[in-house]
Amino acid sequence: MKKLLTILFTLCLWAATACAAPTQIDIYSINDWHGYLRAGSDVPGAARLAYALDSLVQQNTDGALVIGGGDMLSGNADANEFDGMSAIAAMNEMGFAANCAGNHAFDYDWDIIKKQARAADFPLLAANIIDSRTGKIAAPFVPYALTERSGVKIGIIGVLDENALAKVKPGRANGVRITNPAQAANKYAELLRQKGAQVVVLVAHIGCKQGDDGISGPIVPVLNALQGVDAVITADSHTVVAGTSCGLPVVQAGEYGRYIGHIRLIYDAEANKITNAQAQTYNVQQLAPGSDAQMSALLQPYFAKIDAKMSRVLAQNVTALANDKYGKSAVADVFMDLLRAETKVDAVLYNGGAVRSALPAGNITLRQVKQVRPFNNTLYVVQLKGSDILAALEHGIASPNLGRVRYSGLAVTARLTAGGTQIKQALLSDGTALQPDKFYRVLTNDFMLDGGDGYASLKNAKNPYPVGQDAEVLAAALAKANVINYSADSRLVLK
Repeated sequence: MKKLLTILFTLCLWAATACAAPTQIDIYSINDWHGYLRAGSDVPGAARLAYALDSLVQQNTDGALVIGGGDMLSGNADANEFDGMSAIAAMNEMGFAANCAGNHAFDYDWDIIKKQARAADFPLLAANIIDSRTGKIAAPFVPYALTERSGVKIGIIGVLDENALAKVKPGRANGVRITNPAQAANKYAELLRQKGAQVVVLVAHIGCKQGDDGISGPIVPVLNALQGVDAVITADSHTVVAGTSCGLPVVQAGEYGRYIGHIRLIYDAEANKITNAQAQTYNVQQLAPGSDAQMSALLQPYFAKIDAKMSRVLAQNVTALANDKYGKSAVADVFMDLLRAETKVDAVLYNGGAVRSALPAGNITLRQVKQVRPFNNTLYVVQLKGSDILAALEHGIASPNLGRVRYSGLAVTARLTAGGTQIKQALLSDGTALQPDKFYRVLTNDFMLDGGDGYASLKNAKNPYPVGQDAEVLAAALAKANVINYSADSRLVLK
């Protein structure tokens, strides 16, 4: 009997110890996917990404969850052509627990956003997108999600940068405003704790970067002000970040599904706190190879439907054309020159964020054109004063957040200063100087005409008339050119 009691006591002691053992929570994240569903030379595609995610999740099945950092549903023809529904289907298949709204949520109108929310098996988070009329969270967005993994209740809050709407096509987000992200996060972190959340994760569609001095950028003031948050997933800047800032693990997984973010938390239920936190990222192509057959089958009908339209060859490209959003872009130079030739204007002005990818050598198809320029802007020829052109150049040449302004028909010499950009000289293609008081025929897009990305001087344009959607106009220009053989020029000289 004594022996039996000893055994029972030992078992009870073992059970109590087992119950009190710390719990491992693995949070995987993808951000700024932009609908890159199909595998390419430098992107893994949804089937490869799904396989990689599943391989990671299987290491801790009960304690793992997958979260989206925003800007997942638009930016590539495979998503755009289906109003983001193909990307939603892929995310459902991958088992996302939540997705934060990003500024590119407003690439679609409200009816489509609501349709996306109905189709998603996960909530669309935005704790600081407020309906201006009601003062409440703008539907169909919700402020948070509350889920459970390995018996631990996990709250997930989503917020956007307070200036996110400056990147949205004016008029597309009418009726909403964005409030302070840290205040919104703190409000709902407290509420989630009241609802029993033991771990709170913030998904912030707010940019950052990582260097020798640690994590920097717009996210840092938010991190400094947070209360009751255990981990932070960031997005928007398309950077690879994994580290600690303000005592919190912070991660961002690059762009286009090339990376997977991972925050590992060790939660001690007895102490009711996180005892260890680690942040890292994985390069998907460096993980064990494999492809998810179910994902491939799911997406095949979408691909088949779009391929007939998008595979048409428009021209031949002799040399691969690179694209640096904040620096030189051979593909932007070529496309701007093509647009100027097609519309016979004096100059072309385009926002840098509108040019999204490089262009490989070989056949140029409509798919590739839409991949470089995915946002379906309408082009306008306008009358614009030289002073307004100069103001746009000064605003866009060295902006750290927007991407360098793209243009054609001008040779510009500029000096970068602590306060911005100083234009020293701007010459037209005929060698004459741009005159501040003279009007010029300029091609631009509806986003810039409405003052998007802060290009306020474009709102002074006169006599605008539309010439078509940018991808279609570019396609026509490429077909006429037949062969693209790029050679670098000195349209911008920085001193």
